[in-house]
Amino acid sequence: MPTTYINARVFTGDGVLPNASVVVENGVIAEVTPSDGLTPSEAITTPGVIDLNGLCLAPAFIDLQIYGGLGKLFNNEPTVETIRKTWENIRHTGTSHFQITLSCSLPETMWKAIEACRQYLSGGGEGLLGLHLEGPYFNPEKRGAHPLQHIRKPDPAEVAELIERGKGVVRYMTVAPEQFDGVSLDLLLQSGILIAAGHSNATFRQAAHGFDKGIQRATHLFNAMSPFQSREPGMVGAIFDRKPWTSIIADGIHCDYNALKISKNILGAKLFLISDAVTESLSGDYRFRFATDRYVDEAGVLAGSALSMWQAVKNCVQHANIPLEEALHMASTYPAQVIGEGRRLGKIAPGYAACFIAFNDAMELVGDWQ
Repeated sequence: MPTTYINARVFTGDGVLPNASVVVENGVIAEVTPSDGLTPSEAITTPGVIDLNGLCLAPAFIDLQIYGGLGKLFNNEPTVETIRKTWENIRHTGTSHFQITLSCSLPETMWKAIEACRQYLSGGGEGLLGLHLEGPYFNPEKRGAHPLQHIRKPDPAEVAELIERGKGVVRYMTVAPEQFDGVSLDLLLQSGILIAAGHSNATFRQAAHGFDKGIQRATHLFNAMSPFQSREPGMVGAIFDRKPWTSIIADGIHCDYNALKISKNILGAKLFLISDAVTESLSGDYRFRFATDRYVDEAGVLAGSALSMWQAVKNCVQHANIPLEEALHMASTYPAQVIGEGRRLGKIAPGYAACFIAFNDAMELVGDWQ
């Protein structure tokens, strides 16, 4: 039997319907229409009808960069259990899909991470879109909290092995373009893996060359990249000029809210949200501890956020003057397009997966369906 959600203000991903109904059949949205006028009492007695009483309905969120949850950090424990704990941690904060992310690691850890993702996906794969390899081909000068011993220049043989082992699993990869020779970068660009520029000390010319060559994404704007300066615009300047899909961490810590606002004005629909969230883990190569409102490594270096995607949306609205509809796009519609899922996820429209959230006018999350 289909389920019909009525009397909702629906953020579809293409616009806002002030009073609409959404019909779901077998996990897929079948119809989105004006509400049929059922009274609350009629709705209660009508099978398969859920009255949302004026709540807002929006597409569920897609987090393309998250490292673990509930005390399980994928860098230290690249297992099916870590992926499952991450899913359990985020599914009730508005996120329906995610990429588990592995920071710079030795090859054997990368292979374990790939196999864990493959096993999780073969077992049902709830929420998991694939693996985001953040590194290991970074510029050491912009490594952030990534251990220096795990950062290396790309070797064509290792890149080829990574591509072969990662088929069907490795979906996204962050690299420093200035660290590459032509052969290794061509291998990645031709592999089908979505490549993003990040953890880079590239000059404007080097970064622009990478974007012009085919890198179409950039990872966590402002963080771990060469800054915009008057005499050398750096990676940030190349991003503002070439306008690739660009992620940002909207927690007010990784970047100031005014920087978020300015970047939104420049990049428009090419700017999207990630959580960059980690969890406390005090053993292993990556040792992060919670410090009031963020995570830091043993040296006190800012590591990852304590952010949820829902909080990121609220921060955009409340601190950067981004309209609610656009903030929701940044957490759902745009990430779906970034990952190549724009015809299945990120909208409330016929044929899309029935993954959505409900919230009230006070921006309190009150329900989710996935």
